[in-house]
Amino acid sequence: FADYRVPQLLRHVGVLRYSTELTAKVDSSSEIPASSMDELYIRAGTVVAVDRLVEAVKTKLQEANPNTSKLNEVHAVLMDWHLWQAGEKLDREGTLKPHHRVRTIFY
Repeated sequence: FADYRVPQLLRHVGVLRYSTELTAKVDSSSEIPASSMDELYIRAGTVVAVDRLVEAVKTKLQEANPNTSKLNEVHAVLMDWHLWQAGEKLDREGTLKPHHRVRTIFY
């Protein structure tokens, strides 16, 4: 799920923050080399952020209802889907900044 839309959305809402140099590259739509540290930072940061969001949602569910059986229904794939959908909506509205650009076959 660490493709382009989810990191774009996470950056938009302030979950991911890029260095000044990486911000300039992404915002100018410059191509980032595949397997570069910049690409790895974006991908790894996205995976970690999604995992932490999943844990935060599970914690909130547990606090709201200690006997809930819904905890196993919250997982990274589902979170990715919801984030992707939210990103697509914002993109259609024209409110997202550019996404990173990497020429690759891996996503």
